[in-house]
Amino acid sequence: RPRSCWGRLRHFPLASSSTQFVPVQLVQMAKNNMNPFTTGPYTFPGFNLQHALRIILGVVILVIVAISPHLASAEADKCDKPGKHLSQMRANKKPIPMPETPFFDANDKPINISDYKGRGVVMNFWATWCVPCVKEMPDLSKLKESLAGSGIEVLALSIDRNGAKVASKFLTKNKITNLDVLIDKKSAVLRANRIAGLPTPLLIDAEGGVRGRVQGIVEWNHDDVIDFLKRCIGPGKS
Repeated sequence: RPRSCWGRLRHFPLASSSTQFVPVQLVQMAKNNMNPFTTGPYTFPGFNLQHALRIILGVVILVIVAISPHLASAEADKCDKPGKHLSQMRANKKPIPMPETPFFDANDKPINISDYKGRGVVMNFWATWCVPCVKEMPDLSKLKESLAGSGIEVLALSIDRNGAKVASKFLTKNKITNLDVLIDKKSAVLRANRIAGLPTPLLIDAEGGVRGRVQGIVEWNHDDVIDFLKRCIGPGKS
């Protein structure tokens, strides 16, 4: 018994006049730069391999062009219809790369948005002197609790001039323990994203693309908001 199917091909001629089995003949043709479609007992008169490849390539390009708008539309739809509690959101037509401007933790360690790659991010800018920001912080804390395990981080970057000392004191005083003390020195991240007022949260997907921004205070701890964030910037949604 033969140990493989290759041995049996010796008894299966490519044509009635051929005594070679198929693999050897094809290899020989390749060595001699011969086209198997126009050489040998089975021929296709007028066949041009290069011309056929051009046709195939053209068809592939047409298919890609045809489906691209649909893919782009589906991409945009992920962050469409945010709901009434995010009615002031301005969505981007396509993700805008988040600038790699560092911010800092309570120990003055620099952090970049790339450190959160693979996770969605709600990045909120605030200050202790900003009344709407202060009002929003408890809801932002609850949002972080609600998103636990979802792959979405909630970051609150303070632009206070006195930095971590002031921000930490505020969070402790208001018993907000689950939000990290993060500082945007000299409002560098704020300015890099051309944010003109507070509060203005950015919604950043798992690939570091800014999907949109929300202008003004948000009631974060609502089911429609949480569902939207998971759909728009959750892992696997970018």
